[in-house]
Amino acid sequence: MDRAPHRHRNHNRGQSTTGTAVTILRYMLRALGWGVAGLLIGAFLIGYAAPYLPPAHFWWTNLFAVVLPPLGLVVGLLGFGLLGWGVYRRRWGRVAIVGVLLGLIVVRFAPRLSVGDASAGSAETLRLMTFNVPMVFARQDASARALGRFVRQEAPDVVAFQESWMATGDDPWSGREARFWPPRVFLEDSLGYALPRGHPAQTTICQPVLGQVVLDSMSVHPLPPDGETDKCSQYTRTRFRWQGQPAVLYNVHLHTIGTVRPWKEATEWGSLDRWRAFLQAYRDGALHRAQQARLIRRRINEEVHPVLVAGDFNSTPHQWAYRHVA
Repeated sequence: MDRAPHRHRNHNRGQSTTGTAVTILRYMLRALGWGVAGLLIGAFLIGYAAPYLPPAHFWWTNLFAVVLPPLGLVVGLLGFGLLGWGVYRRRWGRVAIVGVLLGLIVVRFAPRLSVGDASAGSAETLRLMTFNVPMVFARQDASARALGRFVRQEAPDVVAFQESWMATGDDPWSGREARFWPPRVFLEDSLGYALPRGHPAQTTICQPVLGQVVLDSMSVHPLPPDGETDKCSQYTRTRFRWQGQPAVLYNVHLHTIGTVRPWKEATEWGSLDRWRAFLQAYRDGALHRAQQARLIRRRINEEVHPVLVAGDFNSTPHQWAYRHVA
């Protein structure tokens, strides 16, 4: 007579144990979900703040800024989900926080409206192209010719090169006659580009500027810390007139991100020493770029005519050096 109640008690005990396990698992999954969401939002906010934080102490935030666009996409999708959940649960405080987060994304990534009436194809619009031409690319005839065809098709008024090693001596192509060095291709009559009328003689310019319009002058200026000895640590300042108005073009090449690069040595990144070397190289590069960006910004502030800045910043638009120059 006592067996049925005994079986009933065992059944209830089993249900209670199962319910407890499900509850614990649910809490664990919820904590994991909120933890992942918190990490993503935290990484996004760190990258978002990178342009506004002094690089001397916050250079590492620029690593997060590199991946800010995909982080913004993920956080935006997550934000819409949290927004709907907050409205459904009437958690208005969380709704407000998510609204601020989505507002930050809109401010940073929303398309910018153009100012003025001139369009890209208008005769009033200055067309400027900029290319970093690495040595491996530049010394291939087919690559140089392909670049020439592309520029002929787009017909920019001014072209700014970086890392092009253009000599300005009596025979600027000495030793390279068999190779179509990109500036050489551009100086051919079929393309119609020319150096500025005034430029340093008997030297090599790493950041040359060529124009179909008349360029008045080009000068070369060193960037710290190696600009006095390393020609690629220099920028050029080109003066010209457009639609009768004087203007200045800065063609810059900021310091490299470092010689240790994870995407080139993926098989060796199980070692902490490799990560330490990468972070040290990245820190040094970030500090050098910041030093160069400050110098360029000071020089720009001293100009009395409108200034254009082109080049290879070794930075994304979300990093400190780029924003400081811009």
